Amino acid sequence: MQMRPIDASVEAAAVAAVPGDAVEAMRMYGSWLRAVAVARLRGSQGADDVMQDVAAAALRNWSTLQSPRNAKPWLYRLTVRAALMHRRTLGRARKRVHEAAEMQMARYGSHGATFADPLESLLSSERSMQLRAALARMPSKDAELLLMKHVDDCSYKEIASRLGVTQSVVEMRLFRARQKLRTMLQNV
Repeated sequence: MQMRPIDASVEAAAVAAVPGDAVEAMRMYGSWLRAVAVARLRGSQGADDVMQDVAAAALRNWSTLQSPRNAKPWLYRLTVRAALMHRRTLGRARKRVHEAAEMQMARYGSHGATFADPLESLLSSERSMQLRAALARMPSKDAELLLMKHVDDCSYKEIASRLGVTQSVVEMRLFRARQKLRTMLQNV
């Protein structure tokens, strides 16, 4: 989806009125917040829109933040709220688009890849659908962890830093999330 056009004079006035802390906080936590949005949305579709809404809300409401030290949890809550509102807004239209994409993948294989064997193509697309369905049924915190590790390719140390926990906590949570995912996929 394209970004909404903004009048240059309005944008210049808005940037001049924004405290440097707000811009720096968005720059510092932006990739982590995007991972949170992707996990809450159960996919990257719409994450850019959510991030734009989060940035706008953060800049608009930065003065309500009592201490820049609290920026990380405050931005996290803004992101979760924006993601939930985005999911509600899309509603049935988003579901129809997702179903159409799944039918396309089932018909032509995952990511448009061509396989010499039609059975291999069918099995690959079925595994992808099962994995997406299992991730959708998982608690969002588990899905968020798995996406940070296996999609964003973050290290345990990076994840621990983003979540404000120790590295061993991240390892334990990822281990449990993988076990849940494995169990869900075995029971399909």
